[in-house]
Amino acid sequence: MKGYELCIIFQPDASDAVMDELFSVLGSAVTKYNGSVLKTEKWGKRNLKYAIKKHAKGNFCFIFFSGTAETLKEIDRIVRYNEQILRYTIIKLDKNLTPVVIEGATLVPAVAEDAEVPASPAEEVEAAATTAEVQ
Repeated sequence: MKGYELCIIFQPDASDAVMDELFSVLGSAVTKYNGSVLKTEKWGKRNLKYAIKKHAKGNFCFIFFSGTAETLKEIDRIVRYNEQILRYTIIKLDKNLTPVVIEGATLVPAVAEDAEVPASPAEEVEAAATTAEVQ
């Protein structure tokens, strides 16, 4: 089974109940074809780069799943005619991404506690000025 990521942009006024209902329908479609839903994420309402169907904002959701070509056809059939969805796309994941990695990962990269965070240019100028005053 191959891994996939489904990105869905719902209308900004779509309720959580509508999104959860679609998630359950998609989950049953995935399991119908011997696939599995690995992870779902709701990012909430975000600004769009350009208006889609006269909407400047949209609710972003991601579903990670494993499945076959039949699974993709069924998901496409379910999502295509849903009026609450502005846009959607299905992306094939890299072979190195196992279900364990996907379930534990977040889409936003985290910074390790002991990692050094690069300073902004303003902070670098302040640090240089402070160092010059000390000398």
